[in-house]
Amino acid sequence: MSNKQKSVPTSRFSRAVRLGSLASKVAGNMLFEGTKAWAAGKQTSRQELLLQPKNIQRFAEQLANLRGAAMKLGQLLSMDSGELLTPELSAILARLRAEATAMPQKQLVKVMREHWGDAWLEQLSHFELRPFAAASIGQVHIAYRESGEKLAVKVQYPGIAKGIASDVDNL
Repeated sequence: MSNKQKSVPTSRFSRAVRLGSLASKVAGNMLFEGTKAWAAGKQTSRQELLLQPKNIQRFAEQLANLRGAAMKLGQLLSMDSGELLTPELSAILARLRAEATAMPQKQLVKVMREHWGDAWLEQLSHFELRPFAAASIGQVHIAYRESGEKLAVKVQYPGIAKGIASDVDNL
């Protein structure tokens, strides 16, 4: 799992802005690489310029940060059997099946308070703030009860249902 932490964007606007930013970075890279190829006298196609490892890496990072339906799309693309993507590009996207970006601890505590109340931590003897797993709709933390019983606490990302609806609307 990645050590990075980023807040989960929940509004349709913030999700659309992130996708728009991704599109502009990919387009800029395509223009730059296309100009370099043209100056060197090389022929290149739009598909080659689009499906560069650098662009796919950016795509995967943004989907990991968006989580939800956007991340699921990347996970599905990573399972391509070679008809759309090269094995190298599929491998870049495969990271989406193994890890997501964890939400910041401040956001995690807010979610826990909203769902378990202000005294949520008093119900446990120990709670690991760093998740041991993170996926497209949530992350999992280790916790212990006073009795010593070990728990896996699954925490859904805030606004994930709204984010999925936003992703579908944006598409």
